[in-house]
Amino acid sequence: MSLIKQTVCISKQDKQNELKKVLFSHLLSVKKVNGCINYEVYEADEDDAELLVYEEWKDEDSYKNYKNSEMYINLKERKKQLLKREEELPIF
Repeated sequence: MSLIKQTVCISKQDKQNELKKVLFSHLLSVKKVNGCINYEVYEADEDDAELLVYEEWKDEDSYKNYKNSEMYINLKERKKQLLKREEELPIF
């Protein structure tokens, strides 16, 4: 059974464009990761600072492998400088 994760990312003031670049460039790489079924980034209509990251993974093991990868660790470090807040919605 696949695993779906959704995360709301809210950028720091004046960091919206930089966060978008980071997430959209990551999107191109992560779609090649074994077990990644879908990975999308959506911009909120009413708030430029808010982005939604939608991920679908083949199974929990695929997602755990990704979270332990250098790619994910680098993304997490880059986002840390740009995020005001990040909210993970329940995994299903």
